[in-house]
Amino acid sequence: MNAAGYRMNEEIIKGIDFRGLDGELILVGGSSGSGKTTLLLTVSGVLTSLLGGWVDGVVTVNGVNTVKMPENAVTTKLVGLVLQDPEKQVLMPTPLDEVLFTLENLGYEEKDAVKTAVSVLGRFGLTGKELTHVESLSGGEKRRLTLASATPHNPYLVMLDEPTASIDPWGVREVRRYVAELIKEGHVVLIVEHKIKYFIDLAEKFILIDSGRKVAEFSGDELRSRDLLRGLRHSGVDVEPVHEPAEKTYGGRRARDGVVLRVDSLECWYEEGRPIMRGISFELMRGEILALVGPNGSGKTTLLKSIAGFHKKCSGEVRVATDKRAFYVHQTPDYMFLENTLAKELRHVALRTGVSVEVLSERLPFFTLKKELPPYRLSLGQRRWLTLAIAWAYSPELILLDEPTAGLDLHLLKDLFSFIKTVSERGTSFIISTHDPRVLSELADRAILLEEGKAREVDPFKAALMLESIAGVY
Repeated sequence: MNAAGYRMNEEIIKGIDFRGLDGELILVGGSSGSGKTTLLLTVSGVLTSLLGGWVDGVVTVNGVNTVKMPENAVTTKLVGLVLQDPEKQVLMPTPLDEVLFTLENLGYEEKDAVKTAVSVLGRFGLTGKELTHVESLSGGEKRRLTLASATPHNPYLVMLDEPTASIDPWGVREVRRYVAELIKEGHVVLIVEHKIKYFIDLAEKFILIDSGRKVAEFSGDELRSRDLLRGLRHSGVDVEPVHEPAEKTYGGRRARDGVVLRVDSLECWYEEGRPIMRGISFELMRGEILALVGPNGSGKTTLLKSIAGFHKKCSGEVRVATDKRAFYVHQTPDYMFLENTLAKELRHVALRTGVSVEVLSERLPFFTLKKELPPYRLSLGQRRWLTLAIAWAYSPELILLDEPTAGLDLHLLKDLFSFIKTVSERGTSFIISTHDPRVLSELADRAILLEEGKAREVDPFKAALMLESIAGVY
């Protein structure tokens, strides 16, 4: 493939070529905004058939040129694509409806479609939630739903865009098992992923992309070389299990000069008489960084929204000891944007906060190249980074971050950690809902595990090891 883009004369990816054989897993990595998602949209035919984009070259899937299919019907049967952001893929009101929508569009009879849909939902851990409204699902459960709805027809090529983002380690383990089954059955699997450590042992190829170009291709044997893995870290790819830093000297350990948040006997629910958490009590000191961990659906997001004052179906007490309310950063970045270009978005924030556009733009390493793009056209990692910059501009004393590392390459992740540490040292406290072991091992002062409606404090590094062990890294 010579080049591809969303608008004529705008090249997003160029000079990318590779082959996938039956029963192979191909990993694609690279920094945020390097064109990985555009590559998947091109291969699937979505770029040309639905998004009005263009492609110079040929993409063949099992003998079909996917970029030349005007109706895309054949391609739909050949390809299953799981998008990076579940909010942009889920369309129907319930998980059962979502999977049925795929199957019925492919011509399944109703009886067979229902039977297949229930089976597929069970495969991805959604048994019992078939008729739950999708807005009641956690972010990780929505991710599982996108996996189920994109692949119930057993497609020849399965493409997953950041499949481990926002998903708990139990879910990561199931995705690994699913990918291993697909390989064994002879499918071709293409995965875009910053955390390739979850799939290194299964991969036959690794494609490294930078600025829209393929800069390297490695075999599976090469990919498992320690020397190569060390080198890939410089390309923004996470290849290593977590390790405990020699010393932690973060803001919370030096700035404990007062309680900024007190939660006492908190109980929350969506349906009366069915609490999703109960008896939650803890204090947060000024400048501390607290991580919330637990399975998808354990109540992490609900707890953050309750502290922010958005979730009202609660009893107990939440006291924020500050004139400024806690600032909640949603796990879906697009919910926080109001303008149609990045430059205008920063001007809007500047008007509301008094922080200059120049100062705000310095917080965004990609601003100069992306300032005329709509915020929604940024990569997921860049959109998450932008939401944090917006939160910082409002100068809250407590920032609530919901899965902030999902979609970040290793470079942006390190910048994020450095930024949070700096801000915490100046007295701002953070509560971070996360499945990311790196948040626990490198950033958090404390950690609380939410499980079966209860909360208990755990050692952050031991929790990180637990998460990676469950996910299969070790």
